[in-house]
Amino acid sequence: MSISVRAASTALAALALWPAAAFTQSHDHHAQDAAPPAQTDHAHMHDAPSSEWRIHNHATLTLANSHQSGPRGGDKAFLAGMVMMMASRNFGDRNRLELEAMLSPDPFMGKDGYPLLLQAGETADGVTHLVDRQHPHDLFMGLTARLTRRFDGDVSVFGEVGYPGEFAFGPTAFMHRPSGENFPTAPLTHHWLDSGHITWGVVTAGVAKGPFTLEASQFTGREPDEQRFDFERPRLDSTSLRLTWRMTPALKAQASWARQISPEGLEPEKDQTKQSASVEYARDFEGLGGLRSTLSWARRESENGHHGDEKPLDGWLFENTWTINPQWMALARYERIRSDELVHDAHWVAKTELGGVRTFRINAQATVGLGLVQQFNTVPDALKPIYGNNPSGTVAFMTLKLNAMP
Repeated sequence: MSISVRAASTALAALALWPAAAFTQSHDHHAQDAAPPAQTDHAHMHDAPSSEWRIHNHATLTLANSHQSGPRGGDKAFLAGMVMMMASRNFGDRNRLELEAMLSPDPFMGKDGYPLLLQAGETADGVTHLVDRQHPHDLFMGLTARLTRRFDGDVSVFGEVGYPGEFAFGPTAFMHRPSGENFPTAPLTHHWLDSGHITWGVVTAGVAKGPFTLEASQFTGREPDEQRFDFERPRLDSTSLRLTWRMTPALKAQASWARQISPEGLEPEKDQTKQSASVEYARDFEGLGGLRSTLSWARRESENGHHGDEKPLDGWLFENTWTINPQWMALARYERIRSDELVHDAHWVAKTELGGVRTFRINAQATVGLGLVQQFNTVPDALKPIYGNNPSGTVAFMTLKLNAMP
């Protein structure tokens, strides 16, 4: 293991363990996952007396080793994850304030991230695109404040400010999504669905009525640069809209749209429009465990064209986590994307991931999971000379999860 991985692991584990030791009552992460997805459920934290703060600390740290085959593959051990600190307080019967801070150890893995075939997005050096690698996320993944005001008739309005934060687009981000949070690597559709989870400047306002929530965001269109430890200039030059429908307690659907100004630092003249639709499912079955699933589609279109190709770029995701029992989880994910970043022309490629996790409970607040995911990549004949006939990947990992809640 490299010095950077050891240093990041020690620092982040210490940071996560400190708040966990401060409380005596436990919060089971599997029980939390059993709840429906909470992307737009703005009362997702438990109610507390109006004069008291309620604190919730959570950490997920994954030490992984990725082996990617073929001419464009590679090998690397890395540490990824997040440490979240959340605080909420009610002011009277109708007003609620929620504060959240989220940090990541990703910058310690190096600017070029980790090898992941068919993945592309952002840059390591400010000159060339990262290709067949997943970029690291910023140290500061989120610093947000949300204020919610409830009215009679099952109506509430809310406003949120983030620096950084997440703009209203797509399904729940993959590192929080119950169907996807246990995978050791990011999905190929990250830059179609949820790359806006780290946005350097975002203001969101919304209204909720019964099962429906409508949100609008004004945000910085430029995605984070290769400097993973800094704070970037807010621009608030882009706009998004999202409508969420809580169809049943177990099923949630969303449709969203965004116009993103100059998202890529390497191509600042290119603006982009995005569309997305998804359904998320979360249900426990007596004696059969629990199923968390997400089916999502998204489309990216450059307003100025891209590499001479005017066709839109679509991405599909079907993602599942089946919690068989408290000890075992099965993982399955299929993605198909039309990408113009792997080579000069656009091509359809696909990735299938199958794996499992064995979980060991350390105490009421901590678990360790040992897992293995096998990845099968599908490329067209035109790309086989550079990827090989059957490019694949294997990722072995260990995940530490900590929760503390009063």
